[in-house]
Amino acid sequence: MIKLLLVSFIFPVLLFSSPEWLYKIEHDKNIIIGYGIGKSIQAAKKNAVSDIANTLYISVDSSVDITNSDNNGKINNIAKTHLKTNSKATLSGVKFIKTEFEDNYWYIAAKYDNSSIDVKLKKLLSIGYEDEVQNSYLQHTPLIKKLNKEIGKKLNYKVIRKNNLWQLKYNDILLPINENNFYKLFSTQSTKSISIKPNKNVYKENDEMFFKISHKDEGYISILYVEHNGKIGILLDNYKSKKSFTFPDIKNEETFKIANPYNKSIKELYIVLHSKTPINLHKFENISDDLLDESSYNFDKLILKLHDFNFATYEIKIKK
Repeated sequence: MIKLLLVSFIFPVLLFSSPEWLYKIEHDKNIIIGYGIGKSIQAAKKNAVSDIANTLYISVDSSVDITNSDNNGKINNIAKTHLKTNSKATLSGVKFIKTEFEDNYWYIAAKYDNSSIDVKLKKLLSIGYEDEVQNSYLQHTPLIKKLNKEIGKKLNYKVIRKNNLWQLKYNDILLPINENNFYKLFSTQSTKSISIKPNKNVYKENDEMFFKISHKDEGYISILYVEHNGKIGILLDNYKSKKSFTFPDIKNEETFKIANPYNKSIKELYIVLHSKTPINLHKFENISDDLLDESSYNFDKLILKLHDFNFATYEIKIKK
């Protein structure tokens, strides 16, 4: 049985009066107000920023073990997932709007502009930009398509992992990517020379999953997947293939079983890479015991690699 541990910020139990404004500051819908309490002003500020980050985006970390069990002669891949919420994210652009010291505690209120990412980007960009070459994967994603339309120019955006948050980067501009926008970085893409297609578009717990890999030219095939939080795992590493095939190989009675212990519907992205020679995938983790730890947040590295190789992708949904 998998247990989900919910972590919340616990402030000191106050047996005395707190400032009148605490948790009562009015604001418009695009502003997030965070509150912090601490014995030092630094601790109070940190708690206020964490309060905003928690409201904006709670990232769920996971580690997955794949084990094999024999069930009437059939081999099943069983995913065991251990979860924890991660509230260590820090944000840029937070402004501290109220500070008070009372009864040996600091009380801080901070605000953060949570306008849509295109609105914030417009405010930060100067005029005079020309179209730039965009990453071959990113340019076809819903998020970048939306930015291209709203800004009116194609700019060379990057996705990076910084301060425990996924962020959109353009030159010196950094904008946090919330969960909804992160999913807009997932998209199904294919070409005439390569494609990946799962047996379903939507899965539920314990469904079997397999893929039809179609490729025109002989070469090395690798399959990776992106978890809903941006962690990367390798399913197939540089398999030499002369023709299209199904993975896992049904003839060997091997299957993948869907696991979703997150208590919400999630999305995942599956990627197939093709090359004439083996691709160096040392930055990514193979499916194994104690997989997908903190070092596996590598979606940004995979996006860069996709720009240099022949690839196809497929976005799936896993129901709650």
